[in-house]
Amino acid sequence: MGKSRRSKKKRQISRKWSFDLAKLKDKSWLIILQGLGLTAVIAFLFYRSVFGLLVGVIVIPFWYKLAMADKQAKRKVSVMLEFKEYMMLIVAALQTGYSLEKALKQSEVELKRLYSEESMLLPLVHVMNQKIGMNIQLEKAFLEFARAINIDEAISLAEIISFAKRSGGNYGKNIRDTAIKIEENLGVKQEIETITTEKRLELKVMCVMPLGILAYISLTSSSFIAPLYKNALGVVIMTACLVAYGLLIMLGRRIIEIDV
Repeated sequence: MGKSRRSKKKRQISRKWSFDLAKLKDKSWLIILQGLGLTAVIAFLFYRSVFGLLVGVIVIPFWYKLAMADKQAKRKVSVMLEFKEYMMLIVAALQTGYSLEKALKQSEVELKRLYSEESMLLPLVHVMNQKIGMNIQLEKAFLEFARAINIDEAISLAEIISFAKRSGGNYGKNIRDTAIKIEENLGVKQEIETITTEKRLELKVMCVMPLGILAYISLTSSSFIAPLYKNALGVVIMTACLVAYGLLIMLGRRIIEIDV
C-alpha cells in the first residue's frame, strides 16, 4: 500500500515537472483572430478584393509563428530573471552555513515571498525539493530541474554539483563560488536584454509604419494608387511588395536577435 502511494505521488510530480506548454497556447485562438484581422487589412490595402483574403493561408501561420516566438522569448527572459534571483538566494543561504539541500529548500521559501503565485520557476523548484525529500539524489533532481527550465547556467551548475558530490572534499565552497559566477553572468545577460528590449520596440513601430503609410494614402489620395488594383500587373506588384515586406520583417528580427 505504501509503495502504491509513493508510486502515485511520483507520477503526480512527473506530470507537474515540465513547463505547461498549454499556458503558452491558452490564448492561441486570440492570436489566430489577430491573424484573421491582419489578413483582412492586407486584403484591403494590397488587393481591394475579397480574393485577397487567400493570403491568409500564408499570413496567419506567419503571424502565429511570430507571436508564439515572442511569447517563448518573454517566458525565457522571465524564467532567467527568476533563476537569477533564485541563485542569489542560494548563495546567501550557503554563505550563512546551510547545506546545499537546506539552501535549496530555504531559497524556495524566499522565492515564494518575492514572486508569490505568479512565478513560473517556483512550481519547478517546489517539485525539485519534493523529489529531494523523497530521497531522490539531489544532483539528479537539480539536473532535471535545470533541463526543464532550459537555461545553460542551470545545466552547468547541475553538472558541477554532480561532479562535486562525487569528488567529495569541500564541495559546498566550490558550489558557492560557481553559483556566484553564474549569478554575475546572469546579471550581464539581464543588462543585454534591457538594451535589446528598446530595439525590439523600435522594430515593431517600423513594421507597422508601411501599413500605416499605405492606409493613409488609401484614405487621402486613393486615386494615386488606384492603378495598382483590379488588374493583373497591380496584383503582381502588390504581391511582390507584400513578400518583400514579410522578408524585411524577418530580417529586422534576425538583426536585433541576441540569444541571451
